[in-house]
Amino acid sequence: MKRISIILNLILFNFIYAECYELSQAECLYWSSYCEWNEETGQCQEIGGGGTGGGTGGGDGNGDGPYDFSTITESQGLRNGPDYRDGVVYYPIGGEAPYKSIVLTPGFGGGSSEMTSWAEFYASHGFIAMRIGPNDEINDSHYMRGLGLIDAIESIRQENNRIGSPLNGLIDENSFSVSGYSMGGGASHDAAMIDSSLAAVISLNPTVIFEDCDLCPVNYYDGVPYCICLVPEFVNHAIPSLIFAGEIEVNELTAYEGLLGQDIYANMPESTDKILFEGANSGHGFAAYPYGEVQEYALNWLKFQVLNDSEACEALLNIPSSASQYLTNNIECIESVTGDINGDLLVNVQDVILTVNLILGAEYNSSADLNLDGNIDVLDIVQIVNIILR
Repeated sequence: MKRISIILNLILFNFIYAECYELSQAECLYWSSYCEWNEETGQCQEIGGGGTGGGTGGGDGNGDGPYDFSTITESQGLRNGPDYRDGVVYYPIGGEAPYKSIVLTPGFGGGSSEMTSWAEFYASHGFIAMRIGPNDEINDSHYMRGLGLIDAIESIRQENNRIGSPLNGLIDENSFSVSGYSMGGGASHDAAMIDSSLAAVISLNPTVIFEDCDLCPVNYYDGVPYCICLVPEFVNHAIPSLIFAGEIEVNELTAYEGLLGQDIYANMPESTDKILFEGANSGHGFAAYPYGEVQEYALNWLKFQVLNDSEACEALLNIPSSASQYLTNNIECIESVTGDINGDLLVNVQDVILTVNLILGAEYNSSADLNLDGNIDVLDIVQIVNIILR
């Protein structure tokens, strides 16, 4: 463990200057060789802004979407999971239940509050969003942060049954996605490797560290051996993934060469639905906050993956103007028909039979949940029959 800590400290020392957004104004001035204070946003940012179109983000702080939202904190009864710290749930007011959920975790040195603007953004668009922080903001590994994401899902799930929770009975327990910035973005792929039931991953300028002396070459630091690399085995998951990265990010994070968003995309399976959105002239802060095309594509990805929104899918096929590179894999926009369970664009007795089989097998398929109550039962069969009889 001591050996791993030494290597992580080496890498993170080279990395810390790029985390300008986490610094106070006084700290920002101290690191003035790398960072500058933005008076308009009240945030520290990388010198030069990190990219076109507001590449360092900043967030507008008001959510941006059509719904008002509220929060649930641990002092109000939200479960305090053992694998994360400072969880806060954001939820839409008057949205369309049952709600789909996404959990967000920050980068190195950052706490739960760093993901506030993203949580507000998703909640304002009709999703439950939970922000969490690592138990140890400095020493928790990517994998530990991935466990935190999975643990937070359990906390959301318990809100669906907690007496007194404003979300009691309103949560879709079959739809959870994960996201994170920087180290948290890499942790989202650890979470995907842990839990194959996740609906989607949204990685915001992710970094990863995998140590495996069987698969990675051995290097030495002060005589101490370490084996860090990224190979396909480490991101071999099937969870649909949207990855944001900066075109010049590697210039800031030289110690992470080969371990950034572009590399994660390249090493993921070709069978997995995935998109790489590389911000032109942008650095490590490209997707730290929701703004412009970053928030637009993140929202469309979530809508496509968890709501089967065909318009959102079509929008994802358009190359963003702020991208230096935009790669898509296995993204197919198939027209959906309500009540069409087998995907043949017809609604008939075959769809009724498939729905009955889902009920008998206690299985869930969102296309068969016509009344969107998070369950498949006779009420859904009635709706399919009514569509056939029209």
